[in-house]
Order: sequence, then C-alpha cells, then structure tokens
Amino acid sequence: MASGQFFSQRFSYGLHALAYVATKPAGELATLPELAEWMLTIWPNSSDTYLSNVVQRMARGKLLRSHRGIAGGYSLGRAAEKISVRDVVELLEGIETNRCGLSLEDECPVMGRCAIQRKLAKLEEGFLQSLAGLTVAELAKDIKPTLPKKKGGEKSVRKKERSKIS
Repeated sequence: MASGQFFSQRFSYGLHALAYVATKPAGELATLPELAEWMLTIWPNSSDTYLSNVVQRMARGKLLRSHRGIAGGYSLGRAAEKISVRDVVELLEGIETNRCGLSLEDECPVMGRCAIQRKLAKLEEGFLQSLAGLTVAELAKDIKPTLPKKKGGEKSVRKKERSKIS
C-alpha cells in the first residue's frame, strides 16, 4: 500500500476543509466557493461537487456550522482544539472496531475467541487513540490559507477552467 492510501478521499477533503475553516479569524465565515478555490490551489483536480457533499455531511455531523443568508458560509462546529482527527474519521468513515474481517455478517461468530481479531482490535484502538491526540487546530497551523490573487476583473481559476470547457 502506498503512502496516503490509508484514508479515503472523503476524509482528506473533510480534514483539509476543517483545517482551512480553522484558519479564519473568529466571526469570519468560509464560503463554499472560497473553500473550493483554496482546495484547487493544493489539489488541482479537486471537485466542487464532492467538496460540497463532504462539507454538508460535516455540517450535519456538527463538525461544521452552516450559516444561511447572503453573508452565509461555514464556521467550525466547536473550537478547533476540540475537534480531533478521530472525530473526523468517525463521522466520515465510520468505525467498527468489533467488526470481523472474515464474516460478512454483522456479528462475528467467534468474537472474543479469535486471537487474531483480539490483536487487530488492540492495534485499531491504539491507532484511534493516536488520531484522538491530533486536533484540527494543530493541522491548521501548518497550512497556508491564501487564495490565488486575481487581477482586476479576472475570473477565478475555476471559472476560467469551466469557460475553456464550454
């Protein structure tokens, strides 16, 4: 497995979005177009639609707070120091540490008696504990939330790309 393939694309979009929103000064909202524009600077093939779906999911899960209206946007659902990477994984990926890797059923037929499953569960819990120790605030410190500068009247990078396609 190559580095970076342990987590899903959904998780990566979500974590990047949260870290960007965490860089905003208190009371300032991040709009979805602004977030999409920033994502494009670090991920040239990012999808606005996919980002929108992930952001909505995080708002429903209370990691983000949606503010409606003409001046609306998104803010963190709680302080960045209180949102752990584990919180993001639990919301966007779902975690089932008692799931049996051999059974297609909801219940493991040998739960508690399988030495391999017990060891794997211990490893998973240790991994989840390490994710709980890393916060969005810590990740936000390491990113540059700058958007590309637009010259007077220049369209955004996304709009330019769309007009090329049309």
